[in-house]
Amino acid sequence: MKIIMERIIYFVLTILIFMVLWKITGEVWEKFVPLNDKTNVIGLIFVSPIIVILSFVLAGLTFHFIRKPD
Repeated sequence: MKIIMERIIYFVLTILIFMVLWKITGEVWEKFVPLNDKTNVIGLIFVSPIIVILSFVLAGLTFHFIRKPD
């Protein structure tokens, strides 16, 4: 039961971090990147997976430091 609860908390933390990164990336993207079909495809194909990977890594690091017994 403890492992299931840890995984649920990890998943929720990952989703929260993803939402924050998505909003920040969206704001930066609108300010500095011209909007057209090519840049939208680049964002969808290349930037979105990087955000997903980064959110899992940041959630893992956060979860690791929270559980650290220091």
